[in-house]
Amino acid sequence: MHTLVDPTADPGLDDAHRRGRILWALADCMAEKGYQATTISDIARAARVSKTVVYAHFRDKEECLLELYSRANDTVLATVRRAQEDAHAAGLPWPERLRAGLAAYLGTLAAGPAVAWASLVEVQAAGRQAQALRRRVVDTYVDLLVEVVGGLAREHPDEVRPLPRELVLAAVGGINELMLARVERGEAERLLEDVDAATATLVGLLQQR
Repeated sequence: MHTLVDPTADPGLDDAHRRGRILWALADCMAEKGYQATTISDIARAARVSKTVVYAHFRDKEECLLELYSRANDTVLATVRRAQEDAHAAGLPWPERLRAGLAAYLGTLAAGPAVAWASLVEVQAAGRQAQALRRRVVDTYVDLLVEVVGGLAREHPDEVRPLPRELVLAAVGGINELMLARVERGEAERLLEDVDAATATLVGLLQQR
């Protein structure tokens, strides 16, 4: 689970192991009581460090949330890219290639329910920096899907139609809403159960009629 947010491999960070514990502590606290109600004292207690140590790593809880969200999404995006590359190399039919990427997306978040909650729910309750970061992250997912869709349309012109970016954004928004509903029900570990619905959404948009 902790590989979803793992700064220990970052050579630019001192005391990276403790930093990772602080990030996970924030995720756990938010899952329990929400971003607004979580305090630095809560984070320090959950991470088993002093408040001084928390402040040595992060200016405030918003900065901590920004790093948690950023690192988690970097991991998810890297996993999705690898899944797409592996599916392409395996010569899977194009709907199965889409499914592989979506399964990687949902499955990676399902492995860290507290981080899934932070990424889909709590980031929307934070400040403007968090909102701006969320928009950049969504745009990155859209860019990746635009790239994938464009490649499929070129490879299978009789089966796959190219989509304008606005429709891709709508598809990403719909899939995220599907995930949000699951997470809000306290079922983040079951996100993979939605992979068929998410795949059907994309395949339905892409199929030539």
